[in-house]
Amino acid sequence: MRDRFAPGTRLRVLVADENPRRGRALSEALHADASLDVLTVPPGTALIDAVRDYRPDVVLVDMNRADRDALDSIRALSRSALERPVALFVDEDDVELMETAFDTGICSYNVLEALPRDVKPLLRAAIALYARFRRTRDELSEAQRVLAERGIIEQAKRCFMKNEKTSEAQAYRWLQRRAMQTSRRIVAVAEAYLAAQKKDEAS
Repeated sequence: MRDRFAPGTRLRVLVADENPRRGRALSEALHADASLDVLTVPPGTALIDAVRDYRPDVVLVDMNRADRDALDSIRALSRSALERPVALFVDEDDVELMETAFDTGICSYNVLEALPRDVKPLLRAAIALYARFRRTRDELSEAQRVLAERGIIEQAKRCFMKNEKTSEAQAYRWLQRRAMQTSRRIVAVAEAYLAAQKKDEAS
């Protein structure tokens, strides 16, 4: 993946605005910054489709006032494989809608009547927050996977100990040997063993 912050690298920004006229004006203002590669969501095009076509580094969503209907497209994007950092700019503040906006997957919520002359720090902050969120989410997912696998192995050991009248150490060594013999992970052997036991009980 390219370094978005390397010297000379242009930040690819996709602008989405509920008001086409304002969206064009915003895009023109951003085009003045040579370090930004500015694209806009074509009229009648869903945000997720535009992201698929343009592959932006960050999505800038500008609204007069955020509402739940307008946030649906961001929610759909954040739940897809095309997920991107999203910076939301609104003219009016609303605490309840701000919380809803973060729930949809927005990384940066900004209440501004007009964009600052240099918008890059805000966009880069959105990208950095998004990257941190992804790391945290991936670490949590990995921890949950490890715990789930550990639970399956423990269950298989208990079942083996009961059936074969062995110790815990012997049960684990059996799982290890089976894993080596079949070139599978121990958790896969444990799952197969439990499935076989369940099948025997049902027959």
